[in-house]
Amino acid sequence: MTEKVIAAIKRGEVVILPLEHSYVYACDAFSLAAVNRLHQLRNDPPGVAAQVIVGKARTISGLAQGVSPEIIELTENFWPGLLTLNLPQNQSLNWDLGDGGNLTNFVVRMPDQISTLEVVNATGPLAIASATLAGTAPITRVENNHQLEALDVGELAAGPLSTVVVLEGENLTITRVGALTLEALRKVVPTIELANQ
Repeated sequence: MTEKVIAAIKRGEVVILPLEHSYVYACDAFSLAAVNRLHQLRNDPPGVAAQVIVGKARTISGLAQGVSPEIIELTENFWPGLLTLNLPQNQSLNWDLGDGGNLTNFVVRMPDQISTLEVVNATGPLAIASATLAGTAPITRVENNHQLEALDVGELAAGPLSTVVVLEGENLTITRVGALTLEALRKVVPTIELANQ
């Protein structure tokens, strides 16, 4: 099953992949045509950036600038898993995640889903967005109305959202508390703060 999905991504197609608690559309993050198709499937308004998933933590060193020791500590402790990082992107990257190349940051995660990690390790970083129309709830089973290649692992259990951490300069801020609490993150990076405090 993974071979067909990998081949489709390499052909520049959009596929459906499972994360921990929902299915997502996914495609080659460096294929503008594929990323545009992903946004079309969701009926996203202009300027919306897809998120990115990677298969290995060290991949972010090539995608982001200013990857601090604290960021590395977080990935070593919480990846794969429900930790999302909002990082300054490497300005030499030749990609457009749907924002017209206007954003200086990108959002990246390494999901705890073995089959999906197998795919992303074979293809490189993938752009992702929930496999539903924009503004609707995530789906826990494959509803493939577009005949896309899909990695169907059955119904996924509902669960918490990921915790989002933003790197600004040298400061790490939690902008959304999800599966990982402030206390859990502070055990690894004591200086991390909650937003608006």
